[in-house]
Amino acid sequence: MKKKILAFVMAFATLLASTGNMVSASENDYGIAPAYCYTSDCYSSLSISGSTATCTSSATGYYGETTKISVYQVLQKKTSSGSWTSVGSWQETDSGYKGYASNLKSGLSSGTYRLYTIFTVYAGSNYETIEKYSSTKTI
Repeated sequence: MKKKILAFVMAFATLLASTGNMVSASENDYGIAPAYCYTSDCYSSLSISGSTATCTSSATGYYGETTKISVYQVLQKKTSSGSWTSVGSWQETDSGYKGYASNLKSGLSSGTYRLYTIFTVYAGSNYETIEKYSSTKTI
């Protein structure tokens, strides 16, 4: 039964992708990422030294199929209520099958931070979006 459901989901995702519609994918609560249509790998990484954050995001598509990758980064800080607020954002777009962004944010105050990245990966007029979060860092 699980194989039939998986086959149906994959067929539906392929149908959406082939009609030029967006396919959205993000990790679930168990850390299991669905299969991507145009992306072979992607990550979002945050490191902090002193009061400066280094935000690094990368995606690799498929050579000959992926045509462009847009990388939108948002550095977020945890509020006292437990929600997240933006303290900086950047947008980079690379043609071809590789997308990369690395940005710095200095003057951070004490608190807990994470990097939220939205990748938009294109294959011609078709595209998918993938959301990734880095691990949290506290200063």
